[in-house]
Amino acid sequence: MSTAADPIRYATADEVLLALDPDTDPATVPDHTRERAIKRAASATNKWINRTGRAFHPVRVGAVDEPRSWEVHDVQDAMSWSPATVILDNARPMPLDPAEGDTIEIRSGRSQWDDVTDEEGDAWAMDYRRRRLRVFERRLAISRRDDPNTSFVRLTYRYGPLGQDVQINADNVVESAPPDVREAVAAKAASMLALSDNTVLDIPDNGQLASRTSRSEALKEAYEDTAAEYSGFSTL
Repeated sequence: MSTAADPIRYATADEVLLALDPDTDPATVPDHTRERAIKRAASATNKWINRTGRAFHPVRVGAVDEPRSWEVHDVQDAMSWSPATVILDNARPMPLDPAEGDTIEIRSGRSQWDDVTDEEGDAWAMDYRRRRLRVFERRLAISRRDDPNTSFVRLTYRYGPLGQDVQINADNVVESAPPDVREAVAAKAASMLALSDNTVLDIPDNGQLASRTSRSEALKEAYEDTAAEYSGFSTL
């Protein structure tokens, strides 16, 4: 049974099972198969985000309590140096909110960082539409052995839908994800289930998994078609 502890995903277990076999009655599927469908949906959701860069729920970059996992930028890679302007790694960054754990720090020493999150407009500014971060306040009082332009700013932030109502149900399914995205993620998850020997569904394998393989490939193609539309390019 699905619980609130389930990972965020863009397709339900039922949607995955029906994508795999439209004639299946999800209510009759064993719990262990349903759990695998949930896990595959979560994996397919991550693959979707990595493939397209389009998240339909807030996704955090780095762990709030582990600065070493945050996004880091060098001045050398900046679009301009005065002010230092860098492009964030992820599109559609959400407005930085300290209450949500978002943090931006400027390096002030070899292993020292100053939190400037509350200094928007003075120390930094963000063009959220173009994901451009401008840093006005660069602290250069660093030893000669330590280049102040290397790893001069780091931040943890969220990216995802801007100006949209995000609806996540009690099972952690993002119900506000577009229907075609939900269908694509379900197809991707189903393609992974199709080749599982433990999946108890009526898909004949002809002794060599021929039918399962064909079904998996068809589902992958359906996923890629939608992913290409959202990312702007195809891997084919």
